[in-house]
Amino acid sequence: MANPLGAVEWPLGIAAGTALGGGISGLITPAVQANINEANALFPLKPPSYFMLAEGVAKGRVDEGWARDRAAEQGISGAAFDRLTHIAQIGPGLDVAFQLWRRQLIDPAAFERAVVEEAIDPTWVAALKQLHDVLLSPAELANARQQEFIGDDRLHAEGELQGYTAERMDLLYRMAGLPPGVIEALEMLRRGIIDDATFDQIVAEGHTKTKYTDDLRQLRKRILSGYEAAGLRLRGWITAQESYALGALDGWEPHEMDQLFLNRGRPAAPGQMYTAAARGIDGPDGRPMDEAQFLKGIKESDIRPEWGPMLWESRYLYPSLFQLTRLVTSGAIDPVLGAEWARKARYAPEVVSALEASWKGQTGGTAAKWAGRAQSRLFTVAHNEYVALGITEGQARTALGEVGVGDAEQDEVIRLWNAEIAIRRLELSPAEIRREYRKNVITQDEAMSELQDRGMTSADATKYLASGPPLAPTP
Repeated sequence: MANPLGAVEWPLGIAAGTALGGGISGLITPAVQANINEANALFPLKPPSYFMLAEGVAKGRVDEGWARDRAAEQGISGAAFDRLTHIAQIGPGLDVAFQLWRRQLIDPAAFERAVVEEAIDPTWVAALKQLHDVLLSPAELANARQQEFIGDDRLHAEGELQGYTAERMDLLYRMAGLPPGVIEALEMLRRGIIDDATFDQIVAEGHTKTKYTDDLRQLRKRILSGYEAAGLRLRGWITAQESYALGALDGWEPHEMDQLFLNRGRPAAPGQMYTAAARGIDGPDGRPMDEAQFLKGIKESDIRPEWGPMLWESRYLYPSLFQLTRLVTSGAIDPVLGAEWARKARYAPEVVSALEASWKGQTGGTAAKWAGRAQSRLFTVAHNEYVALGITEGQARTALGEVGVGDAEQDEVIRLWNAEIAIRRLELSPAEIRREYRKNVITQDEAMSELQDRGMTSADATKYLASGPPLAPTP
């Protein structure tokens, strides 16, 4: 067999002996090593390290029987290999062991075994067990102190356990939490709750760059919003240009301020536009109000355009029920047309039917028409004379009976007329008071009280009531 280094060929036995001897001596020359390598290549019988085999079995990566055989080839007994395998088995590690213990998945004894398996001197086990309880971090402690969940004693004590001095924990405490925001600080500054120095401190503690503090302070003064500026322009308090300047401070462009102005105002109400159309008054387009201008106003008043034609067609008014009755009873219109107008005035169908029947009964002839006028006239005259104290209550009741007012209804009419007299009496002159007294409309005590309210003494009032021309005889 050729030697890689050009040496003479050695018999295989000699080469193997050389390899064994060289391996034992540790003094292997390059020529010897070459022979060893060649021999190992021809006969790959050298087993893996027995400890590596034990580690492979412990990790479940090597067949245990095969590993035991290879270990035996190296002179390792089965018992010895079992011990090597046990040595190769490792625990969960210290960090995981703490977690298992804290979650009550293992007991303290198992934790101690895990410590030993980490090759830690057993004298440290008792100290390590004191780390079972996790401490709040310094930042968490500082925040808890800021929120007043703990006091300074615990802050300093637990901080010291983690290597933080009391001074450093106090610094963390002051840094924990945030002050009020800049907007709230500006509001407090406006109200005089804080001063400028406190405002500066709030900005600094809020992690805002302090070079912007003076700029932020300029926001102390409020500005009018774009909407408010548009409203002022609408009411004529400021010009368009002034509204542009105010709007710019609120972030609005001039064309946007024009749009806000248009959006803020409203057109005339439908009723107002109806009146303008009836009177021929010019609308916003410079011509008499018409349907086109009306529909434009409806659109600008937030009413959807499809409702505009309906509103335009309902622009006309119809007579009140009193006026409508007079028109029918006077013969100006017939009951059928009167009923149609009542319907357009939105009276209920049953009311329209009743009105039409009533009007037909009252318009049977000329005599009925003129009699109705006479009754209305008599009622009016009786009212005016009674309120003016020209007739007595008995005379008033006689007149009411003539026009068809029943006894029960007469009581209500007289009550209402007396209430009217009471209101009008507040404006009576002394002469009118004396006249009422002498006609027994009011008593002497009432007349005296009225005259004294007008500045007379009791004696003067008595003399005044006794004086005056005689009353005209009652018809």
